Amino acid sequence: MIEDGPDLSVSAERLARTGRTRVQDVLGPGFGDALHAALASPAMVWNRAVRNPYNSDVPVAVFEAQPAEEKARLIGMVHEEAAEGFQFLFDRLKLGQALAQGLPLPPPLDGLHALFNQAPWLDFARRLTGDDHIAYVDAQATRYLPGHFLNGHDDAHEDAGRLYAYVLNLSPRWRAEWGGLLTFVDGEGGVIETLVPAFGTLNVFRVPQPHLVSMVAPFAAEPRLSITGWWRTNPPPA
Repeated sequence: MIEDGPDLSVSAERLARTGRTRVQDVLGPGFGDALHAALASPAMVWNRAVRNPYNSDVPVAVFEAQPAEEKARLIGMVHEEAAEGFQFLFDRLKLGQALAQGLPLPPPLDGLHALFNQAPWLDFARRLTGDDHIAYVDAQATRYLPGHFLNGHDDAHEDAGRLYAYVLNLSPRWRAEWGGLLTFVDGEGGVIETLVPAFGTLNVFRVPQPHLVSMVAPFAAEPRLSITGWWRTNPPPA
């Protein structure tokens, strides 16, 4: 169950004014706990997302099975590119893709993609944004462990139909000191706003908009878990 949350009009006004907003308490009673349990379950099969050198997702089990020296070499390459360019390192599972491939998902993740594309949730997205062009929602489960990050980018993607990006935060507790902060920047790289991933909070922002996820600290006591994706005019290209 997903609810409008209190003061939806306030969140909508903030989105119209700044291009970004957050909706508190968007999850119905118990639903956030169930989603968190699914993401934290040993049954989850995560892929490691690395822009380079892989340029594709690699099963975490495959990545971790490599010798320590090889993993250190790869991480060194990631850090070298991240110093001046666009790079990322985190775990994810694209829900629509997993369902299309017949991969088992723990409930309620197995029905979340369908839920997001049913009338109540699409209507909620349109009310929040004031945009009737929203017709499709994709979703991926994400996990940021210590050392994971997502460098600055703006989510622009030609012909992808992206209108708004969203982050549904599912870590039961999170401290700002742990990193993993959704940060918006201006054209000169200055920080405009930083959002801590508070449990059950939905962050939404207009695309394109420069942003990043800061590196999770080595002393973070738990993973940063979320469901992320885009509200689109159409399904993404195959």
